[in-house]
Amino acid sequence: MNNPRGRFSLALFSITLAVAAVAGQQTKPTQSGSRTGGHVACWKQVGISPSVMEQRRAIMEEAKTKIQSVCKDDSLTPEQKKEQLHQIHKDAAQQAEGLLTPEQNEALKKCQQEQAASNNGTHPVRKTGPCGEPLEPDDSTSPSNPPAAPPN
Repeated sequence: MNNPRGRFSLALFSITLAVAAVAGQQTKPTQSGSRTGGHVACWKQVGISPSVMEQRRAIMEEAKTKIQSVCKDDSLTPEQKKEQLHQIHKDAAQQAEGLLTPEQNEALKKCQQEQAASNNGTHPVRKTGPCGEPLEPDDSTSPSNPPAAPPN
C-alpha cells in the first residue's frame, strides 16, 4: 500500500481498535451502570428516569451516613441501635418508594427478584449486620447449629 492516505487510515483504524479493546477490558461496571450481572438494569427495563434513580441513590447514601452515625454512638444500647437502624431503613424505603408510581415500584421489585433468582446465589450471604455485629442465624435448630442443651 503506497498510498499515504490509505496507510494513515489503516494506522488510525488500528489504533482506534486497540484503544477500544483496552478500554473495554479496563471498564468496570458502575453502581448505576446499565448492565449488571449480564442483565439490563431493572430501572431501565421499568422505564424509571436516571434522575429519579439518582434521587434514590442520594436517599440511600444519606441513610448509610445515618446508619454509620448510629453504629458509632456508644451511648446507645444494642436494642436502641437496632430500633434506630430499623427506623432509618423504614424511612429511606418510604422516601425511595415515594419517588415512583406503585406500578413502577412493583415492576422494579419483580425485576430485582427475577435477577436475584437468575444469579443462582452468586452473591455472598451476609454474615454481619450494619454495624459489623455477627448476625444470628434465622433457624437456630439447623443441622449446623443444633439447639443448646438445657443447663443442669
